[in-house]
Amino acid sequence: MAQLFTGIENKEVVLPDLGEPQLPYTGANLGQLCRFLPVKDEDKLTINVVFPDLHREYKSKPGSYFSHLIGHEGEHSLLSYLKKEGLALSLSTWPEDSLNCFSFIQVDINLTKKGLEHYDLVL
Repeated sequence: MAQLFTGIENKEVVLPDLGEPQLPYTGANLGQLCRFLPVKDEDKLTINVVFPDLHREYKSKPGSYFSHLIGHEGEHSLLSYLKKEGLALSLSTWPEDSLNCFSFIQVDINLTKKGLEHYDLVL
């Protein structure tokens, strides 16, 4: 089998240590605003709230708990306030903990034109 690879040059590449997962978000890159030109005629604000890895909390599911609190659509909810102020049309949330080093809750808010102009107020 080794003779099949004799023609491949050894470039002495040092592989990174992948033993301990590293958090992708640090103080240097949290709180960043990224703007995209949408393809669809839809103005959306996406917020990712980052948490430590929540796999061990599978019984209490804190990500789901907070996601339900933020995503509640009833009276006195975040969405009802944003709609009353003419800032948003809809809001959806979901927890994501499929990675082994961190978890997050994604919040998608479909904005009105007023909401797009005042996205900082929505935040």
